[in-house]
Amino acid sequence: MSAELEKVIVDALREMHFDTSSINPETPLGDGGLELESLSIAELVMQLDGQGVEFTDEEMETLPGLTFGEFVNEAARRAAG
Repeated sequence: MSAELEKVIVDALREMHFDTSSINPETPLGDGGLELESLSIAELVMQLDGQGVEFTDEEMETLPGLTFGEFVNEAARRAAG
């Protein structure tokens, strides 16, 4: 995982008023975890745009099914590519 990008994501979630105190790589983004819904996912992805991370609308619909670690890894892959 990219530590720098992970910090950007955690900071963005904190600014969005999500509790980030217990986030770990296994924390689900959706149900049973951060409980991010489509609007929150879109806002998070928009905040990552400055990092070179982009997701299509269709891809954003699948993001709640990822864990935090999976999301950070995918965002890092996209930022590098």
